[in-house]
Amino acid sequence: MEIEKKRREGWYEAVFLIEALSANEDILTRTLKDHVDKFSRTPDTVIYETNYSDVQKVEKPFKGIETGYSQYVEVKFVTKTLFLLLNAVILYGPSSVEVLRPNSREIKIDEVQNIVNVLAGVLHQFASAGMGGIVITPKDVKK
Repeated sequence: MEIEKKRREGWYEAVFLIEALSANEDILTRTLKDHVDKFSRTPDTVIYETNYSDVQKVEKPFKGIETGYSQYVEVKFVTKTLFLLLNAVILYGPSSVEVLRPNSREIKIDEVQNIVNVLAGVLHQFASAGMGGIVITPKDVKK
């Protein structure tokens, strides 16, 4: 089996729980499926199981909206590198992540370099959008 081979090769195996909320049930289910389909096209990543919850009706999910709909999907997959796993977290926004294997793995410096640069880029995007960032204050500024 392809998944067993990838496990033996030391690929990362993880489970994402991805949740979605919408004011329209049809848009919710279609968009969540499209989101997972896009995820399944990630290079060096194989989704081997998806489990969609039933759609739940939600009262007053947003200000000004009386009724909404919620659904989640559990996605089980393997991916070749820690960089690809981190990238999937950033791109597909799971509300929880469980890494199943491997128990340990050596990481090459170029992979660490890619990971920290992606994280730095995300922090700068948040900061430029006014959603956070790092504030640096010189020590000699009087309060």
